[in-house]
Amino acid sequence: MAGVFLLGLAALAGLAFVHRPWPNRLDVWGYLVLPANLDSRWAHDFATLGSLAVLIAGAIAVFFIGILRDWVRAIACASAPAIAVLIVQYLGKPLVDRHLGFTGGSSYPSGTVAAVAALATAVTLVMPARARPLAAMVGAVGTVGACAAVIVLRWHYPTDALGGIAVGMGAVLAVDALLHLPWVIAGIVRPARSNHSVEAQRRPRLA
Repeated sequence: MAGVFLLGLAALAGLAFVHRPWPNRLDVWGYLVLPANLDSRWAHDFATLGSLAVLIAGAIAVFFIGILRDWVRAIACASAPAIAVLIVQYLGKPLVDRHLGFTGGSSYPSGTVAAVAALATAVTLVMPARARPLAAMVGAVGTVGACAAVIVLRWHYPTDALGGIAVGMGAVLAVDALLHLPWVIAGIVRPARSNHSVEAQRRPRLA
């Protein structure tokens, strides 16, 4: 439900930007707080976290971390970051068609932020329960840093970055839930059948 909610929220925001693509108050405020610095080294470093090389390496690491604990989750969390990026590139950006200025590229949602947020969510899910708080904290730092980076570098508006977070996190949570759904349904049906069998055994039989 959380994944569907986040994806739906990103879709609603995209629908709003179709009709009002220009910067809103949040975008103006974000640009004031984070002034442009196209040569910022820290911004380029954080933006690298959303690169294709990091995405592939992260997906491989997520798969091997989670394979022995929950192979379904390992597959879901290894594939979902790539799915999030595909959603951004082939659905989000072409449909919303929001641009930075008149000549800038499509900006909503941010693919860089979506990749970082998706990897951060995937790593958190496949970690053992004791390590999840630390993984979530590190992932949050990386995601916030990527958001700030794409704003400072003027690759995206602040609302583009927020849309990237929603798509990245939403895709991982939704794919993980979808792949686990058959096991959830089987777990619900099995106890129901067991209870039915017990009740049948308790019924008195006619001689």
